[in-house]
Amino acid sequence: MPAVTANIVPLRHARPGVVAYVKSPDEWFVANSGWIQGSEGVALIDTCGTEQATLELVRDVRKYAPESAKQLTVVVTHAHGEHHNGVGVALRDGGTVLAAPASVEVVKAGPQTYGNVFTCTQWGVLEPPEPAAVRPVVGWRRIDLGDAVADVVAVPGTAHTAGDLVVHEPRSGTLFTGDLVFIGSTPMAVHGSIPGWLDALDWMQDTFRPRTLVPGHGPVANPGHTAVHTMRVYLEWLLEATARSRDFSKLATQASLRWPTWSNPERHIGNLMRAYADQHGRKLDVDLAIDAVIAAAGGRIDLDYLLGAEPARQIS
Repeated sequence: MPAVTANIVPLRHARPGVVAYVKSPDEWFVANSGWIQGSEGVALIDTCGTEQATLELVRDVRKYAPESAKQLTVVVTHAHGEHHNGVGVALRDGGTVLAAPASVEVVKAGPQTYGNVFTCTQWGVLEPPEPAAVRPVVGWRRIDLGDAVADVVAVPGTAHTAGDLVVHEPRSGTLFTGDLVFIGSTPMAVHGSIPGWLDALDWMQDTFRPRTLVPGHGPVANPGHTAVHTMRVYLEWLLEATARSRDFSKLATQASLRWPTWSNPERHIGNLMRAYADQHGRKLDVDLAIDAVIAAAGGRIDLDYLLGAEPARQIS
């Protein structure tokens, strides 16, 4: 497994800077971040899962926006550890955190390391943010960064999770989608709602009509990309498949054959269990679904192997 790299991608790069921090390879606990910089502040969209990766991220923010980085607002797109574990690290010199109401308490509680799912020795020192620094976003909030703005918008209802946010930079038409969009890897739906996720994709397209998408996982998508359509096809298939069967293992095999290039195919079985519960009006046992994913992966997932050595730096 090659070491995880961070590809710093300026998007329509003019003042203000709109930057995607794209991680590859896209594996478990590897997720994208990004930032929008103005003359007076920076909106950092998500952090990383480990201390070292977050320190690398913050170092790059300060390198490219050394003055404005003094006023840092971290936007947590949702409360999964690879996106929010590093919030306390990023805010060691102060700043604020924005999260959807359903994510606030999880973010305040600090890092999630999911000991039943992963083995890892590379977490580093991960502390929770100061509770007073974490603020909920209901509806639409505009952050004035000085000659730039970032619109932080709560996703209606339950989609990928019950507490999702997106971030829009209106000048370039760039939308940081969080995990509403995965590109090239199997989505993870056990903590959300398949019908709600489909509704959220429609809402996202109708509300923003974005020109550039920065997904939570995978490469940046420009106009004409099929990313949202592919997400929709997959989520609709989950509902169609579980309408006629609850043989989740067999259906997961079918999904792997239908989307053979996606990484992390073990997630299919958990997604199918989520879809079955959603459309049959049942409460999903999330722990049972996670256990099924772990079993499909062959046991607990070794993050030391997946994260590899210290990340290389590449600028494009």
